[in-house]
Amino acid sequence: MSQEILNKLKRINFEELTVTLALLQERKQNRASVYKPKFVSITGKLETRLKKVIVEKIKNSELAEEYKPDCEEPEEDMVKFLSYETTDFYKIFEKINELNPEIDKIEKEKELLNTKAYLIILNDKDSIKVVGYKILPENWKLKKQKNLISLSFTDDIFDELEESNLFTISSSIDFIYFDELLFILSKKNFELGMNFRLGMLQKADDFYSEIESLELMLNTDILKNRVGNNQRYLRKIATIKNLGHYKNLEFIQKMKELSLSKGWIIDFKDHQIIVTEESLDEILILLQNKRLFSEITLEDFDVESAKKTN
Repeated sequence: MSQEILNKLKRINFEELTVTLALLQERKQNRASVYKPKFVSITGKLETRLKKVIVEKIKNSELAEEYKPDCEEPEEDMVKFLSYETTDFYKIFEKINELNPEIDKIEKEKELLNTKAYLIILNDKDSIKVVGYKILPENWKLKKQKNLISLSFTDDIFDELEESNLFTISSSIDFIYFDELLFILSKKNFELGMNFRLGMLQKADDFYSEIESLELMLNTDILKNRVGNNQRYLRKIATIKNLGHYKNLEFIQKMKELSLSKGWIIDFKDHQIIVTEESLDEILILLQNKRLFSEITLEDFDVESAKKTN
């Protein structure tokens, strides 16, 4: 279905769509993000360039694969997809739908500061069709290079560019919204822009509560201390929680039997997994179902993706 939606996106006649640009600010309220988008007026020349950025990225995207917390960065011709309703972009999209580009717009330079991201919005006569999202660096405004003066050449005259008026727009975007899906081009920036670390921390807390309720593990403090705020381990926990194998007693029993028969370094006490500093990584690999057996070499091996064959 997602591949069909990507193909549908590629068939859009972009010449018929108009371009607007919105800047996005974010503040925290009770640990949750509150977003404030506002439109900014742009020239026809910039409209053309921004539309080209979107069109080029869509044109070069051929394959759509599902986003998972532990997936790799997408290749150049690939996008990762997921429903926009599972991300903060759902809240952002609701906000921009409520705004009027002619009224709700930035009028003073100071309103440009503290911008988290910008949104390239493509509209038909009735609604928003496509949105490109790009997170901005902390210091958006360009700093003049030391000992250099920036000039513009307009109407046959050199003129110094004011430092306070220098801003940059990227030729890349982090993800594209279309038809209630997000197509991700930069996994790292997508997760940063949509505050996924906070979401993964919450998933980790939920996972700890569950395994304590299930009495699945002994020495869970070792697990919590190792994971902490570490992005790599938070991804592993998010994957384990999404798969849910840890709630399946048959899975845990099979894991216990294989650990004994194959000499893996995991010990059990009855049905409980004994967590140690030495065995923790191996436990997480098994709970992610990423230890596989090769029918060709007759060897066990660990893999990044445990994707099923067709």
